[in-house]
Amino acid sequence: MLPSSTNGVSGLRAVDGEAQGAAGSTEKTRFGTYFPRVFACAYSLTGDEATAKDIVSEAFSHVLAHSKNVSEEEFVVELFSTARDLARASRATGSASGNLTGREQELLAFVFDARLTHEQIRRLMRTTERALSAGLLRALRKLQSGMTPSATASLRFG
Repeated sequence: MLPSSTNGVSGLRAVDGEAQGAAGSTEKTRFGTYFPRVFACAYSLTGDEATAKDIVSEAFSHVLAHSKNVSEEEFVVELFSTARDLARASRATGSASGNLTGREQELLAFVFDARLTHEQIRRLMRTTERALSAGLLRALRKLQSGMTPSATASLRFG
C-alpha cells in the first residue's frame, strides 16, 4: 500500500525515495562484500596495486550502472568478468607469470583470490565443469613442478 499523503504526489515520491534508498543499500552491501575479492583477483592478475584499484573502481562502476536488476549470481559473474577483461587490457599481450598461461593465471585467481564457486567460474570462463577441473589441476601441477624440493617438503610437513 502506498503511504498516504494530502495530494498523492508526495506519497509517490516517498515510495520512490525508499526504492532508491534500498538500491543504494544493496550497492553498498555488494561493494563491501566483493571489494576485497575483486581487488585480490585484480592484483593477482596485474601485480600492481594502483592498477588493481583502478580495475576495481571501473568494474564496480560499470556493473552497477548496467546491471541494476540482476540476481546476485549474475552480478558476481558480470563483476568478475569485467575485472578480468580490464586486467587483460592492462597486461602486456601474452604475458604470463612463470610457466602459467594467462588463462591458468585467471583460473587460479578466480579460485584462490576471488573465492568464486566452480559454477561461477564455469560461467565466467564459458567452459564445462570437466574442462575447468582439468585446467585447475594442470595449473596446480605446473605450480608444484616449479617449486624447489625444500619448499614442497615444507608444505607436506609444515
